[in-house]
Amino acid sequence: MVLDTQTLIGIVIAVALGMVVGLVALHHSQALAGRLQARRPLRAFDVIRDALGRSAETGRALHLSPGAGTLGNRATTAETIVGLLAVERVASEAARNGATVLVSSGDVVAHLALRGVVRQVYQRTGQGQNYNPEYVQLLTHQDNTAYATGVATLYARQRLEASQIIGSFEPEFLLCGEEGAQRNIPQVAGATTNATLPLMLLSTQGTLIGEEVFAAEAYLSSDVTAQARLRTQDTLRIIVIILLIAGVLYSVVQYVVPQLGLPPLPRA
Repeated sequence: MVLDTQTLIGIVIAVALGMVVGLVALHHSQALAGRLQARRPLRAFDVIRDALGRSAETGRALHLSPGAGTLGNRATTAETIVGLLAVERVASEAARNGATVLVSSGDVVAHLALRGVVRQVYQRTGQGQNYNPEYVQLLTHQDNTAYATGVATLYARQRLEASQIIGSFEPEFLLCGEEGAQRNIPQVAGATTNATLPLMLLSTQGTLIGEEVFAAEAYLSSDVTAQARLRTQDTLRIIVIILLIAGVLYSVVQYVVPQLGLPPLPRA
């Protein structure tokens, strides 16, 4: 029996989903048992950890931001969600240590999500009485340049211990990045756009490049769920790379040795 294309695609999707679920379960059990492999160090997160300790002593706030991206936009949603998770992890540590956070955003939907996240963090850590809605500020709405200018203004008005900006940014990041550098504010920034990363490298003490952004949650927390997610992402990335290499080799053999009569690879 020859399967039609739609049925074949459905089988492939089902197998892929089953594999992902299996990997998540496996890595979650390994994380609970403490058997996950050691991660390579990322200096950017050391900057934030050091700032958390100092903030409780100096009283200066940590600025946290999920970037200027919007939730629901295909181009920026993934990075914005990663930024929200990073804010949650740092805010949780800050609430436990008695440090102060100041959270900003450049999108109304992200702002509402941040208010809920920060409030829940304080309640979960038993510090609900210390939560102040003014900790979460909406600087603009879906305007990258205006948001970067707003962060630069915030740098000028507030005495900050450090600033964590992980999410979606355009080259306008230099407006706030340079302001922070001029004021000697330790900054940690992360993005995936090639146009923005060089500017982050020039103006911040720690820069997360590409896939490092998506590992932020696991590096900022010891939560086993976050660790399992990171390990699953790494495993899936390795599988995709192996499949790509195998596909290239298959195509080469098919072209060089046509006598084998190998069937062509399916095309998207």
